[in-house]
Amino acid sequence: MYPNIHLARFASRRYHNPDKITAMKPSFDLIPAVSVHPDRINIYSQVHWQPYKPKGQTKEYLRTLDKSNKGKISPQARRKINKAVDYLVYLSNDKALPAKQSGRYYKFKISFLTLTLSSKQIHTDHEIKQMFLNQFLVEARKRWQMLNYVWRAEKQSNGNIHFHILCDKFIPWSELRDTWNRIQNKLGYVDRYRDEMRSYHEGGFKVRQSLLDTWDYKKQIKAYKVGVANDWSSPNSTDVHSIRFIKDVKAYIAQYMAKNESDKDILGRLWGCSTPLSSLKGGQGVRDSLITDELNRVVTSVNPRTYGGDYFTVLYISIKQLKENNCTSLLSLFEEFLSEKFNI
Repeated sequence: MYPNIHLARFASRRYHNPDKITAMKPSFDLIPAVSVHPDRINIYSQVHWQPYKPKGQTKEYLRTLDKSNKGKISPQARRKINKAVDYLVYLSNDKALPAKQSGRYYKFKISFLTLTLSSKQIHTDHEIKQMFLNQFLVEARKRWQMLNYVWRAEKQSNGNIHFHILCDKFIPWSELRDTWNRIQNKLGYVDRYRDEMRSYHEGGFKVRQSLLDTWDYKKQIKAYKVGVANDWSSPNSTDVHSIRFIKDVKAYIAQYMAKNESDKDILGRLWGCSTPLSSLKGGQGVRDSLITDELNRVVTSVNPRTYGGDYFTVLYISIKQLKENNCTSLLSLFEEFLSEKFNI
């Protein structure tokens, strides 16, 4: 029997609200339920009110909450980010790219992009996200068919905002850089970079002593020659990596996207995702005898890590493990959800 099976005792029970004295007192049933996700199964009870749901103080309470994020990801947001990353990885197909040195093809599933400003930030975080990030995401969906993605805003040590994007497509680095530089130059960030570089290297190459720890002399010389050749019109404002070993990096990426910046405030949203990756309720269904039998069977076989409270239990069981244990009812719930949510 899976942990915290005591949730099942709420099945077919009805609870009355003693504080509501009317001819038709509201009551609710607790229905044993389950939701299936790529790497976990949630066991809980759904609340069904009859004949109506009584009014509470929820809205008044929410109005009193501090809406500023103060540069920190909340526990609730962290869970949403982790779930979005789980689905992004699960839904991404294997892709093949040739390695630069060997010429052999290697497989990867997702890409990790970084977008930075080329000169000192002189506009608000909101303006940068609205005019730069939003336009980039719109163009990426059209140009590279980037359907599923999760983005995260952070502050660099120089105070500039920058963005990390986890997505389901490989984007050539030159196309990525050209697109982002064109977008950020709507507010003159590339032009200001060009003026700064022309001024700094006016008398010829000048080494940046403060960057030698992470950017050695040879690399600085190389970057200088490239900059002179294109008249400082193509700053290195982007980075793109294809992530090959999902099992090794999945937890790291989820943690990285949800990490907190305790000393840097970002105005507005700290993260976002494509519409299909929001509101991921999973494959939901009533916990009937068939599903209960499958849960008992797979738990006995897998002995999964669990987490729970008084009214819920989380079983860390993957879709692969459900398939290995022939859990057809649970798999059917998940596949129906994917069909409705992602049209696959």
